[in-house]
Amino acid sequence: MHVYLVAKDELEAQGIRWMIESHFTGVTLTLLKKVQDVKETIEIERVDLVILDMDRYREEGEYFDRLMSLRNVRWLFLSSERMFQIAYRALQFRAEDVLFRPFAPEDLMKHLQQIRFYVRNQEDSVNIIDYKADKVIDYPDLFMQEHIPDQSITMAAFLTPDPNNLTLVHEAVKRFSFTGQPYVFALSNLILCVQETGERIHTQEEYRAFLTDWKKKMDEPLAIVVKSSDKNSSIKQLYQQSVELSSRIFYEGYDIIIDDTSTNTAQELDPFLTPLEQRQWIEMLEKRDLASIREWLWKEFLTFKQPYPDPEIIRIRLTSVLAQIRRHMKSYQIASGPIESFYHRVFQDIIHQPVIYQIVQQLLTFTTELLEESHEITDNRRTFIEKARELMESNYWDPQWSLEQCAEALRMNKSTLSRKFKAECGKTFRETLHEIRIREAKRMLLETDLSLEEISSLTGYSHQTYFNAKFKLMENCTPTSFRSGA
Repeated sequence: MHVYLVAKDELEAQGIRWMIESHFTGVTLTLLKKVQDVKETIEIERVDLVILDMDRYREEGEYFDRLMSLRNVRWLFLSSERMFQIAYRALQFRAEDVLFRPFAPEDLMKHLQQIRFYVRNQEDSVNIIDYKADKVIDYPDLFMQEHIPDQSITMAAFLTPDPNNLTLVHEAVKRFSFTGQPYVFALSNLILCVQETGERIHTQEEYRAFLTDWKKKMDEPLAIVVKSSDKNSSIKQLYQQSVELSSRIFYEGYDIIIDDTSTNTAQELDPFLTPLEQRQWIEMLEKRDLASIREWLWKEFLTFKQPYPDPEIIRIRLTSVLAQIRRHMKSYQIASGPIESFYHRVFQDIIHQPVIYQIVQQLLTFTTELLEESHEITDNRRTFIEKARELMESNYWDPQWSLEQCAEALRMNKSTLSRKFKAECGKTFRETLHEIRIREAKRMLLETDLSLEEISSLTGYSHQTYFNAKFKLMENCTPTSFRSGA
């Protein structure tokens, strides 16, 4: 953008030059000594804006009148006098505004940004009309065409967690003075800026300046994903790589600039909990061990390093954890209004929340509230048999766990426990424990590829031979036959 300045005070002119050159790139400022120089300059050079000091009207009034006929020039007036005549002349010139001294630097910067925005829009309109001749980058290039630009380009994706802020981001990007020929695209979940430039270091400084300016004015979360083109890279390929790179926000959060010249292969990860992990969660929930739950979640979800797993895999794994918590709620019949609503909010967060740390924090808060606030209600509601069976469900995997440990947990004599259990259930404590173990063994035989040795160990049997014999006694077939469906 070409700006010309006619100022009465030379010191003020130098100050305006410093403000413009320190805040904008791609803007050239030329000082003119006389008003009469304006018309001569416009006739031979491109002029986007003329900043004109109206205090010189008394000295060079005749030249001012000649400038009124120049309709293709934008004017910005400066004046020391708040008079009707000044405002009237501004209307005659169709000036953008009149800045009365003393004016704030921000007022001048605001007008320059707006005018620069209009100038760019006009240039973009001209370029789009001559699309094939100038090879302008347009929306189809992002999704359909294999448009390979003539020179290196840098693509920057601006993302914010609140979609309502995308309009503000779009306006800020359009106003900002980026190097080269920028093309700005508004998409459903991000704003994209494409620059035809090879000055990678310089553009990085511009993105840092943009983020700093954004935080100063808006204080809203924003992440900028920067990707530079490789040789023979199409616009479509670069856009796809930028979208893939934006997945790092899930792990690293906002208010950062993500820049990577390569695309990392995602880390492989099992999205479902293993039988051992399921058993661990059952135990932690039964014991209300919040410290262990917090440590487990932190270790599993907040210690990832590059290359990161696919965020969708992590979301599935988080729903597997939530399923264990749901199982605990069903077992204890905890379905009060607030707890149930909180559960559904956590599920929605797992599906939609853009940053993993916030998901884990919400899950921890929910689990804490579930275990602490419902403890007294559920404890009073459970019968003696229910408490004993819950202990069995939590400890069936331990070969050393027996009637004695259960009686100790219930604070009663083991003989009394054995007698009451048989009287109320019709089965002995030992028989019931074996039923639970075999039930879990059947589930693992059908749902997993674990070996018989592993299944016997996970269901509380020290020796596979004993496990095979007990299984055949209770199910009238061997574990191998049961798995094969014979």
